[in-house]
Parts: sequence; C-alpha cells; structure tokens
Amino acid sequence: MIAEAILVGLASGLTLSVFLGPIFFTMLQLGVEHGYKAALMLAMGQWTSDFIYIGLAFWGAVWVEQLLNDAAQQATFIAYMGTIGGILLLILGGALLFTQSVSTKGSERINVPPKRSAVAYLAYFGQGFLINVANPTPLFFWTGLMALAIKQKYSGAATVVLYGTVMFIVILTDSLKVLLARSIRRRLRARHFLYIRRLAGAIVAGFGLVLLLNGIM
Repeated sequence: MIAEAILVGLASGLTLSVFLGPIFFTMLQLGVEHGYKAALMLAMGQWTSDFIYIGLAFWGAVWVEQLLNDAAQQATFIAYMGTIGGILLLILGGALLFTQSVSTKGSERINVPPKRSAVAYLAYFGQGFLINVANPTPLFFWTGLMALAIKQKYSGAATVVLYGTVMFIVILTDSLKVLLARSIRRRLRARHFLYIRRLAGAIVAGFGLVLLLNGIM
C-alpha cells in the first residue's frame, strides 16, 4: 500500500507541477524582475497555503467526501470561491498590468537583483499565499487526493506518504522554476522585465476573470 501511495503521489505531484496557473507566471515574473529570493518567498507562501489545505483535508475528511459527492453543495462552493478568488486575482493581475517597478526601467542589463527589505520579502510570501488561496484549483486537488485515499482505503501511514510525496515533488519542481527564472534573468535587459510583468499580469487577471464569470453565472 505504501509503494502504491508513493507512485500515485509522484504522478499527482508531477500533474500539479506542470499546471501553468497564475502562481507559475507570477513566480516567473518575480524571479526575473526581483531575483530568485523574491520568487522563492512567493513559492514558500504557496507551499504554506498547500500545507494548510492538507491539514484541512485531513481534519475534514468526511466533509471532503460529502462535498465531492454532492453536486449542489459543490456548485455552491465553487460559486463562492470563484467570486472571491476571481476578484482577488483580478486585483493582483491589474496591479501587475498597470504598475511599473524600478527594475523594469531602462535598457541596460541588470545582473544583480535590487536589494529588498524584509517587509518586501514578507509581501512576496503573502502574495504567493494569497494567489494560491484565491485559486480554488489547489483546494480541489488536495481534497480530491483525500477522496482518492478514502476510496482506495489507504491506511493513515499510506495517506501521509501520499501527501508527503506530492509536496516533495511540488517543492522540488517549484525550486527548479525559481532557478529557471534566475537563468532567464541573466539574459534579459531591464526593459524586457516590463514585458514579462505585463504578460504575468494579463494571465493572472485572465484567470481571475474566468473564475469570476464561473462564480456568478
């Protein structure tokens, strides 16, 4: 059972990691514009929200099973999450679209990321946390994983191994994405950062708009 949980965890983790959601593009934008430490703090905010979701999935396993099996309850949940999450993502995407940081000005190549205060890094952490919470997809993923564990009659140890394997893959692949952004940064000039900022803003706002429309329709 443990071996099966590891295999399922590996497959699930890779599936979640290749999903190019709003967090990926924001991570890329931060890594390119502000350096790998900023992107890493964003990723840590995402991981923290994932751990909270995992805790909720364990604590509310019965509720999870009821939610996934009750179409009406699921539709209500999606409506609330879509509306609230959509508005938050629209605000975050709009901020990237219509603002400009010092890092995006000029045409010179910037090899050293600008220095950031502890407050700025805390803000990046909060941004990652907020984006992951605003997007209902991670919540459905983690709760769906619990429903799978219940259906397969996994033991407590096997369920912990399942979730641990998924989080290991998520942290590993996110770290590789941060390194990718760091590598891309070295090849770009400051004016290119603005293009990436606008692209990330458009994609995040687009996700928000889709969620909002699904929530209110």
